[in-house]
Amino acid sequence: MLNETFVYDISFAKELEAHYALAGSYLERLFGGIPFVWTTLPGGFKGPTIYHGPLSAKTKPKAPVVDVATKHGIARYPALSRERIAGLVAHGAIEVYSWSPTANDPTRARFGRVLVEVPKPVVENAAIDDLESGVTVVEDILEELNLQSIRVYDGGKGCAVWIPFADAPAYDELRTWLHGICTEAVARAPDKVTTDPNTQGGGVPAHLHVETNAIGRFSVLPYSVRASHGFPVAMPIDVRMLQEADTPFVNGGVTVSNYHWWMKRYGDMLAAKGADFWSQTFPAKRNGTTASYYSEPRPKSHGPIVSAAITVLQDGHSHTAEEILASAEQGHLLDPATTHKYVYTSLIEYIARANGNGRKPAIVQNADRSFRINEPRDEWPELPEAPASPLSPETQALIDRLTATASSNDPAAFELAVCDAFSALGFTTTHVGGQKNPDGYADAPLGTLGYRFTIECKSADEGVNDPSVFEAAKFKEPFAAQYCALVARAFTGEIEFTKELHNHGVSAWTVDDLSTLLRIEANPLELKALFSPGFAADALDDLAWERRHGRAKRVRLIADAIVRTGWTTQQAYHGDPAESPRLTEDVAMVLVNQDLAAQGSTATCQRKDVRAAIELLRNPVMGRIATQQDQFVVTAPD
Repeated sequence: MLNETFVYDISFAKELEAHYALAGSYLERLFGGIPFVWTTLPGGFKGPTIYHGPLSAKTKPKAPVVDVATKHGIARYPALSRERIAGLVAHGAIEVYSWSPTANDPTRARFGRVLVEVPKPVVENAAIDDLESGVTVVEDILEELNLQSIRVYDGGKGCAVWIPFADAPAYDELRTWLHGICTEAVARAPDKVTTDPNTQGGGVPAHLHVETNAIGRFSVLPYSVRASHGFPVAMPIDVRMLQEADTPFVNGGVTVSNYHWWMKRYGDMLAAKGADFWSQTFPAKRNGTTASYYSEPRPKSHGPIVSAAITVLQDGHSHTAEEILASAEQGHLLDPATTHKYVYTSLIEYIARANGNGRKPAIVQNADRSFRINEPRDEWPELPEAPASPLSPETQALIDRLTATASSNDPAAFELAVCDAFSALGFTTTHVGGQKNPDGYADAPLGTLGYRFTIECKSADEGVNDPSVFEAAKFKEPFAAQYCALVARAFTGEIEFTKELHNHGVSAWTVDDLSTLLRIEANPLELKALFSPGFAADALDDLAWERRHGRAKRVRLIADAIVRTGWTTQQAYHGDPAESPRLTEDVAMVLVNQDLAAQGSTATCQRKDVRAAIELLRNPVMGRIATQQDQFVVTAPD
């Protein structure tokens, strides 16, 4: 029975039992046999809500159970049935949760769920409007994909959009797809929805969450009582039916007290959905998957957490979530209310999404749970970066033209802007166009290292979801090109799209990619790697890393160490010059490695880099050392 510290009379226990006596049949019909979690309030409303998850492995079950394979081993849960819920309610259970899998396989999804929440209780008019607007943005995207859904109001300040799938997709694939839906929603209506961490205060848009679409993660089931004053009920609502009946619905308005009346009048709205609702399939498994949204339709827009982490990790070292948060807060990159747990979870989920989409994640996790940039480790000391040169008016104008024409109704204008961008990067570019030609082609004037690529452009208001990869590839051979580039504002449908890029040998370029390359004044030799099949953005990250942490940095540090340590060595000798210590390539390697160790670095120099540094220093433009046979002397101090 319920604890007597409840504000309400103990008779509410009887109402809960009466509620589940009716609701239990609906729950069993919809979710019979799936694993579930329940809650209790042993301390009443003033105490914590206690979640009862997997059963003890030592307990011999007296009722049906479901063994669920998780990454931590087998977890045993009770199997949902009307009788099982009634028995738990008699002993204080209030709420019923699950990750809503199929009854046959608890690791496969029967429903996908997008949770929409507002920071204030929805009894306030503004909060009601925020919630309804957020739900509508998600529903509009689903409707464009010919997907049906139903709202499940949670009885508090949120609503979940439930999407049934008859073909039981894997949760990782489902969650990746749902992240894409949310990213698209934010791109369309940033004033209405967000995926950022929850914040408090007025005017905050609705928050979208999909993390509970995972084995062992859960959200409240339809018709479950909620553990709050008045015992509201989580209700599946077909809003069209309510509009027809001219009956308003307020989240939390259905409670254990009026639930019987509500169901008698409207019935089980979820079970009443038609056969086309229950038989729809997961979009990633259909033919023509380009109609589906996947995560990162704008690959460079990682979101505030990931973007802040990338900025912090550019130092080349590994950092924990706590260290990333501290540095990000110091640099005013994240909201002070952000927690290190949220940073950790966000980065883990970002890495999983990227890998699931066939992309190269910008961040990876180390064995010790710290994070680093997904590039070779940089154990070398820091080297002050030269300040970036100001962007010329011509370059800024070209970037602005790329952005404007990518979303225009003038494909030729976008084609010309893209060709001009490649020209500005050092290529000899020709605009062609027409039905039986590429939009253009470009040559890298690199002598014997030269190469050619064809250009195919796609302009659209949003991410291109039908990129026609084959069309981009078919002109490569007729135009004697080694590569082909497909350029658009952004791309969607990443999982299938990535496969197509590799199958047809096409590289996908976004306006953001070209803009970044123009800003850093990249050259055709550097850009050759970006034309490999796949997303140019992945190789662009490698290019930026090489510039900041690659061989050029190593050679500069080695040259600096040779001059400093070599001059000190020469100063230390005061005898006959003919007997002074000989500085050779091998001695330079020893001096450099000692200098690195003195700075606390674990890096060691390679002979080829030392030779490059010596050649740099003996160049007449530098003139820092003079060589004679296999020896050299430093000509001036650092």
